Amino acid sequence: MFDDIFPLVKLISDCIEKEANQHLKQYNLTLSQARILIYLRERMGEKTSQKDIEDYFEVTHPTVIGILKRLESKGLITSEFDSKDKRIKNIYLTENEASIYKAMDDFRKTTEQKLLQGLTEVQIQELKSLLKSVYANIQE
Repeated sequence: MFDDIFPLVKLISDCIEKEANQHLKQYNLTLSQARILIYLRERMGEKTSQKDIEDYFEVTHPTVIGILKRLESKGLITSEFDSKDKRIKNIYLTENEASIYKAMDDFRKTTEQKLLQGLTEVQIQELKSLLKSVYANIQE
């Protein structure tokens, strides 16, 4: 079972997603919603449009609209049409997001520590390098 890489990567991904969704349930969030909040937080101070989110996460327009509507209904984001181009809808975090972000970031750090436990710093750097290469390969 662990001789092939693809099933192993899938198992790791599924375990992370399951744990994250369990943790996020207390905030009435899904992992997809949390990823967008984190992305917006990392871009705070910059304009971020729906299209930016679609491109970054490589998901369809309807998918992003659905996630953003749910986040807006929870009071975690607001959206406004761009003042220069009304075809563009920009997304902004609200103050309500700050308390949830801290909890999400703590969970991310704890999960990463769990994943990397027992590895040396050299192994961690090598793993990062290998994963970046694998990701670049799959993007081609």
